Amino acid sequence: MRKFGHAIFDMDGTMMDSMQAWKNLGRDYLIGKGIKAPENLNEIINAMSMTESANYFRGEFGIRDNVLKIISDINEIIEDMYMYEIPLKPYANEYLLKLKREGVIMCVVTAAPLQLAKAALKRLEVLKYFSFVVCCDEVGVGKSEPDSYYLATKKMGADISDVVVYEDADYAMKTAKDAGFYTIGVYNEGAGKSKEEMQLLCDRYIDSFECLL
Repeated sequence: MRKFGHAIFDMDGTMMDSMQAWKNLGRDYLIGKGIKAPENLNEIINAMSMTESANYFRGEFGIRDNVLKIISDINEIIEDMYMYEIPLKPYANEYLLKLKREGVIMCVVTAAPLQLAKAALKRLEVLKYFSFVVCCDEVGVGKSEPDSYYLATKKMGADISDVVVYEDADYAMKTAKDAGFYTIGVYNEGAGKSKEEMQLLCDRYIDSFECLL
């Protein structure tokens, strides 16, 4: 693998072992509203930003709260996990330190709320490695579209050809790769696809950041 001067990291499932926390979040929110969630809810909202998910809940289930209220309620459910529980994935810190020492400019692109993301990364002592954090809500769409990657690239002052994207989700890998980025897929037990399927969606696939040390 050639050297890149810039790197975009996903957070949940890529750097942080947090996917289990998100797995039932939409369901738990709907249950709190007395609504039975469809079995395929995760498939529906997985690629959405928080704003898109909130609009989906309003349109599909007739929830009358405004978008900001829905997002606030969802944030309350998961906030404690981000603040106190969710761990860093093995060898993530070591790999980030390696890139920092090599002069790579790094940032985070996440669908998680910005303040929660920053708080969790600070607690895990890795926020210091990143120039900034981009939340998908800044562009209004999730990672099924490349807008957040483009914004991060622009903020880093980089060309796409010099940016590597690290992701664990199949749809995000495909979006980044189709947009012209070199992509590294990171194994996540909750991804729902086989290793062979994931390898087809990215330029390189790793079981752990240890593979890159």
